[in-house]
Amino acid sequence: MPESAATAEELPRTAEGVPVAHNNWDRYGLPKDINGKTFIDVGCWEGVNCAEATKRGATQVVGVDLCTTDALKANVDEFGFEFVQLDILSEKWLELDTFDVVLCGGVLYHVENVISFLFRLRRITSEALYLETKIFDSDDHRPLMLFKPSDERTGNPSNWWFPNEQGLMDMLDACGFTNLEKTWENRGGGGHRVCIKAEPVRQRNYERVLPRKASKMPLVGGSRGANLKQFIKKNR
Repeated sequence: MPESAATAEELPRTAEGVPVAHNNWDRYGLPKDINGKTFIDVGCWEGVNCAEATKRGATQVVGVDLCTTDALKANVDEFGFEFVQLDILSEKWLELDTFDVVLCGGVLYHVENVISFLFRLRRITSEALYLETKIFDSDDHRPLMLFKPSDERTGNPSNWWFPNEQGLMDMLDACGFTNLEKTWENRGGGGHRVCIKAEPVRQRNYERVLPRKASKMPLVGGSRGANLKQFIKKNR
């Protein structure tokens, strides 16, 4: 029987008897030894991966999500990790610390602004990000994003975007990640899903931060009037 078809009676339970989903630690290829590391699960849902990180000896474990469940409360009570109910695109995100290991599964397609979200993930990642998401298959090898309308053509109105694999890789690269490695994939009936391990790097340059072409932005300095006139004359 596929794991997704398991009944509540077949799922593991917390000490309080609340059924929880299986954790994805080994499936996604997270590090076997996390002793002494810090860990955050962005989109933690029931908190099962946070519970696993606690059992593996992480020094700080945090789960972030907008949703809460009885299973999440039971796991927080049993394993003692921190839970933050937070909108990932809110200003409160900037108050989070950095973490050695960042897991983010099943979130990317719920985010309206994917690029901003990936930049936010990089900001909190000090060693490795494990990003799991659904992607769409395409014979076109260009980096693409598929928009999901909120109508009868989609089964979940909270879904916005599905990238193809090249699009996902290129966005991670553009947002400051390197050493991209696919640690897991599944082409089952629910669609093509992958998990990508990525390491953060410092920005290579800030050219893409500029709001327009650099050639259109004169640096006029102190003698503003004279330099500006020269620039206008040169660029007519």
